[in-house]
Amino acid sequence: VREAVVSTQSTGEKLEQSGQIPAAKLEPMKNVLKSDFCRAVREVYEQVHETVDTKHPPEIRAEAAAKATVAAFAASEGHAHPRVIELPKTAEGLGFNVMGGKEQASPIYISRIIPGGAAAKDGSLRRGDQLLSVNGQSVEKSSHETAVDLLKNAQGKVRLVVKYTPKILEEMEARFERQRASRRGRAVN
Repeated sequence: VREAVVSTQSTGEKLEQSGQIPAAKLEPMKNVLKSDFCRAVREVYEQVHETVDTKHPPEIRAEAAAKATVAAFAASEGHAHPRVIELPKTAEGLGFNVMGGKEQASPIYISRIIPGGAAAKDGSLRRGDQLLSVNGQSVEKSSHETAVDLLKNAQGKVRLVVKYTPKILEEMEARFERQRASRRGRAVN
């Protein structure tokens, strides 16, 4: 694996010689392998590979380095793997606010963690988490009202699937602020 990542030119040459990929698809693939992005991935991979415990066989080191490299790039872009969080529903609710929804052409996001609420006490949920599901029911393409109803009607332990994507929340909040400002008749930069 390491050799394939490190030697992108030989990978392109091997693909060409094998004849397994049509020439029309091969040239764009070679361009990707020569791109700045691939170069950056290769550099991160090499650094990570050198830090992986050398007691393990080369295949395990290579696989661990590859996974760490992907995770590092995902984190740098503000993406994350989904997480499951279980919060107790109290008389005060779950302790967070949401914004967004299909009517706003945006995902449902955790916009505020209420101090002292269930979410704040648990500590797992973060402002900027995208809400993917509530008790197994997807809210990825739901209206704001539907998501709020699911949260309000949930009882006992509430199972949330979320992923942390703060950059998208920041963009969405900026868009909403521009819309509010234009309705008030003034521009916001």
